[in-house]
Amino acid sequence: MNLRRLRTMVAIAEAPSFTAAGAALGLSHGAVSLHVRDLEVELGVALVDRARRPPVLTDRGAALVEHARRMLAIADEIAGLGSATALVGTLAVGIVPSAMAGLAPPALAALRAAHPGLRLRIRTGLSADLALMVRSGELDAALTTAPEAAIPGLRAREAAREPLEAIAPDSGGADAAQDARALLQGRPFIWFSRRTWAGQMIERRIEEMGLGVDAAMEVDSLEAVEALVRHGLGVSVAPRRAGAGRLGIRAAPLGDPPLWRALALLERHRNPRARLADALLAAVQAAQQATPR
Repeated sequence: MNLRRLRTMVAIAEAPSFTAAGAALGLSHGAVSLHVRDLEVELGVALVDRARRPPVLTDRGAALVEHARRMLAIADEIAGLGSATALVGTLAVGIVPSAMAGLAPPALAALRAAHPGLRLRIRTGLSADLALMVRSGELDAALTTAPEAAIPGLRAREAAREPLEAIAPDSGGADAAQDARALLQGRPFIWFSRRTWAGQMIERRIEEMGLGVDAAMEVDSLEAVEALVRHGLGVSVAPRRAGAGRLGIRAAPLGDPPLWRALALLERHRNPRARLADALLAAVQAAQQATPR
């Protein structure tokens, strides 16, 4: 069975359209359609419901994709046996948006430069959702906020640490000496979404410190939190993301000693992509070490 056609089916399952699947593989829409037709002729079943717009996988098509993922994983592992150092194959990685706006891009770029034969398939999402996708095998690994309790079937390895800080609009130096409590008192508070692991951790830390906050907003993006603070709409607590500047924002460490948000690489205990995941972990750790604090 042709592996390129199987890769096309997997791409269709992960993309919103044939065009997007083709773009991910460097194929035209017509080439994607041809690969599907060839497989349907070979197997004698319909793999895609073309009456739907956009077309969706049939039950047989979805079953084929699950088998295809396993076959492609084995094929990639075999291809990687030819070199003791170069990595080849495909690594499906989930990354939380805050890491995508900080450490992840330089880490992924360095990994790609060191291993041109490695294909990266990236998805973003909330930590809890990405953890479920790793458990199900839909993702090989995920870079998330570190879970505070063990997740059955998964192991978590620390990839980076980011200090939690109280942040407020920069008033030009008038309150330069203020600590976290002073920065947060008497101003509208902007929560980073408490549906996220990072947001839940921030809420626990605030409660532990006995900080009373005047909740005004709750948003699901750290970039949005910082933008709202920068424009004087409130104050917040957020991790200082490596590589992300904070122009127009005053920050003070939260806690003494400072409290931290850890990023972790989640993977299954018996991960067939363990070698690739190890390389990703090392790249993220190196990216943090290379980032000015």
